[in-house]
Amino acid sequence: MREVSVYVKTEQIDKLGKKDTIKIKSNGKMYDKNGETYIVYKEKLGNEKESVTTTIKISKEEVSIKRFGTVNSNMVFNKEKPSLSRYHTGQGIFEIKIDTKKLDIIKHEGSMDIIINYDINIVDLFEGYNNIKIEVQYK
Repeated sequence: MREVSVYVKTEQIDKLGKKDTIKIKSNGKMYDKNGETYIVYKEKLGNEKESVTTTIKISKEEVSIKRFGTVNSNMVFNKEKPSLSRYHTGQGIFEIKIDTKKLDIIKHEGSMDIIINYDINIVDLFEGYNNIKIEVQYK
C-alpha cells in the first residue's frame, strides 16, 4: 500500500454551454488487488461538513468511482458501453446515465493521470458533458 496525493479537477458543461469547475485535493492510499488498482481518499463535497470516502477502481476496461458517506454512488466509466447508476443524497435518489467518450490511464514514474470525458444525464435534472482529470502522485 502506498501513500498518495490525489488532485481531481472536474469541468461540467451543461446543454447551454455553462461551465462549472470543481477542484479537490486530498491524501489517500493506493493498492493493487486481483490485477486492479484502487485509490482511496476522503473528500468534502460542496458545503457538506462530513467527509465522503471515495474509492477509484482502475481495471483493464473501465474505471469506477464509488462514494460512501453523506452521498452514496458508484459511477462506472467504460468506452464500450454506457452505464446507469444511482446517486443517493439527503435530498433523494437520482438516476445517472453515463456515456463515456474518452478514458485514458497514463502511468508515469511516480504518478498516474486518469482522464475521463463523458456525457451525463441526471434524469429530469441535468444533461451535459463532463471532463475529469485525476492526478495521483505516489509518495
